[in-house]
Amino acid sequence: MPTRVVHQHHPDDINYSLEDVSTDPDAFEDKLRDPTADVKVMDYSFPDGDVRVLYTTGVSGTADDLDREISPAQLEEDLEPMDPTSRVIAIWLLQFFAEMQQEEQENGSELAIYKDLEIERVPEAVDHVSWDGSATDVAGSLMSNLILRHSLPNANHRTGITMAQTYLEAAGADFETPKTHTEEYEWREWVDPYIVESKRLLTVRRHNLYFLTLKQNGCEIVRRKHDIEIPLEDYDLDMHYYEAWEEYAELHEAHCIEFAEELATRGGEGNLVQEPALSEEGFVDFLRSENSSSEAE
Repeated sequence: MPTRVVHQHHPDDINYSLEDVSTDPDAFEDKLRDPTADVKVMDYSFPDGDVRVLYTTGVSGTADDLDREISPAQLEEDLEPMDPTSRVIAIWLLQFFAEMQQEEQENGSELAIYKDLEIERVPEAVDHVSWDGSATDVAGSLMSNLILRHSLPNANHRTGITMAQTYLEAAGADFETPKTHTEEYEWREWVDPYIVESKRLLTVRRHNLYFLTLKQNGCEIVRRKHDIEIPLEDYDLDMHYYEAWEEYAELHEAHCIEFAEELATRGGEGNLVQEPALSEEGFVDFLRSENSSSEAE
């Protein structure tokens, strides 16, 4: 019997992603008739019922387009009200994004974007970081909360992973891990499964009730772009949206802490799994130094 699959991204154009699910056969007809609505609809038939899925498109383009749209004055306006920790982290993120953009250009390509720059979300991420526990606890918490708030227009996981690496280095790690500016790097074989599960958790967190409707009608798998499959049987979907929002954020943070522990252990710094965390102030001082070095280059 063939696997019963719904696409998270439209199979004809991955710029369109799942936005709504309905068992009403006439759902979304108003949007289809609206010439200003940029949507697609797919109908799926399953053993326990038919479902209709609405797909909408987000931001697209390249980082160069973003450079033309956002002025330095606007960025400074976003940074100015931030607390010191958030401001330093935000500047680090912007510099990291610029480095990725430069590397893509040197490789003869452009860095694609698929959402707006939301650097103003950094304080929200910082507010949720726990600075207690071990060094790997904090590295994972930083990684998770930056990924969850997704302030950059691309490279969400590369950014979060590199922030975890940077925190471990600030906490005393003396190893060279690959800076994940580009997609290809030597640790990909073990890093990729962490990224894949992170994307599954993020997707279920956003869409648990839609996925519950799909499951109740006989869907088995939601398939994201790049063939990432989400087996619906493996995730608890039957809860209020707000409950899922909190529960899956906690699961995501635990997942990222596990990643940080393996990162430290593979780098020969397994002691950081038990070592007390570097303080928030100590990490901010380290990032300030990194930011200054980047500006000087």
